[in-house]
Amino acid sequence: MTPLIRPARPNELEPLLEMQQRSLRVLAAPFYGTEVLEAALAEMGTMDPRMIGDGTYLVAELDGRLAGSAGWSLRKPNFARLLKEPLLPLPGRCGMVRSVFVAPELARRGIARRLMAAVEQRLAAAGVDMAELMATLSGAPLYRALGYCLVSDHALALGGRMAFPVCRMIRPLAACRPVMPHPAAAAAPYPAAAAAG
Repeated sequence: MTPLIRPARPNELEPLLEMQQRSLRVLAAPFYGTEVLEAALAEMGTMDPRMIGDGTYLVAELDGRLAGSAGWSLRKPNFARLLKEPLLPLPGRCGMVRSVFVAPELARRGIARRLMAAVEQRLAAAGVDMAELMATLSGAPLYRALGYCLVSDHALALGGRMAFPVCRMIRPLAACRPVMPHPAAAAAPYPAAAAAG
């Protein structure tokens, strides 16, 4: 079934956090140790709740349940304080894709792809030139398949002794921005061949 993509509601914060934590613990387990995952959840969490109030956080709803979530922001991410080195600036106006999660029992059903498309369309509509994200090792294959390119590898410092490896990735958003036809084109008739097709 096709999930409904809609803005997250303030009263969904707790269910969202529960789904996100479960997702990270299950789907990222082959890439990170349990101790590292628990430290990541404790020190950086899974999302910035302000995105819900901003109207920039989306959920995928399937049969009345939360199947996934994703958002975007133009503010500095809260995990930046844990980076071992500062991020170099990127050209153009960048927007950060944030907190992409899918309920583990619903993984690999296209939910994350639909969420990413919705987030990218909204970033493009806001005038952003480039989508940027900090991918977990478990999420990087999906983002590569969606056309994101690796910029640099990083690590978040957890507990002063553990490293949480992540990948900085980007994708230009020109293809996501709606193309507005020339005003004269609206009055022109379709060619006969196009109308027949």
